Amino acid sequence: MRSLLVFSLALFTHAAWGWGSQGHRIVAQVAENNLTAKAKQAVSQVLNGQTLADVANWADSIKADATWVHTKPWHFVDIPDGQDYSTAEHSHEGDIVTAITDMIAVIKNTRATAIEKENALKFIVHFVGDIHQPLHVGRPEDRGGNSTRVKFEGKSTNLHAVWDSAFIKKSPLSYEEYADSLEQKYFVLAPYDLPEISFSKIIQECMGARADIYNFGSDNVLSNVYYKKNLAMMNSQLLMGGKRLAEILNKVYR
Repeated sequence: MRSLLVFSLALFTHAAWGWGSQGHRIVAQVAENNLTAKAKQAVSQVLNGQTLADVANWADSIKADATWVHTKPWHFVDIPDGQDYSTAEHSHEGDIVTAITDMIAVIKNTRATAIEKENALKFIVHFVGDIHQPLHVGRPEDRGGNSTRVKFEGKSTNLHAVWDSAFIKKSPLSYEEYADSLEQKYFVLAPYDLPEISFSKIIQECMGARADIYNFGSDNVLSNVYYKKNLAMMNSQLLMGGKRLAEILNKVYR
């Protein structure tokens, strides 16, 4: 991978929380539902009996801890319109692409300790969810939608927060029910293979969604029409994230 370059101060202050707690659990539950028996046993052993959904939000919960503050840039990557990962500048502290790659390497490293492998798995569960939230592959000028103020259901918020959690919170379903519903309603194309993870494909999917994500009126009000128009795309990304996470873990623990 090419040398990483310092991007900007805005990159380090990016408020990236990715799907919100419910969304991350949905992605994790989809993955859990699609693990092989061998991978499920290995995951349970590495996580000391916890499920993927149990640890799905760990990577967010530790960001305020001084020990883990350096992981904040790992949750996202900002890419300007018209560029791709290979041409955009990135933080020398890493980003979501380098983080997933590095954490998979830790899991496969026979010299890594049990706690290192456990933490790496928890990071992967979270980051694979993050990279499928379209605004975690965001525009640098508005920090992945964090600086774009909008109104949704009468409340002032920002675009990133709407896609992280506001849409998902409209559903009364539990994360288990939501995950099951996604698998019943949506079709997913064949997932990518390891070790050549198709980050370029995921990034292309996220950047391709920008036209619809930013297609709201000059009053910045996100209407019910906007919600309904984008719901299927959001659900597809949640499901794809879960399916791809399962594929990664099934290959790592085969």
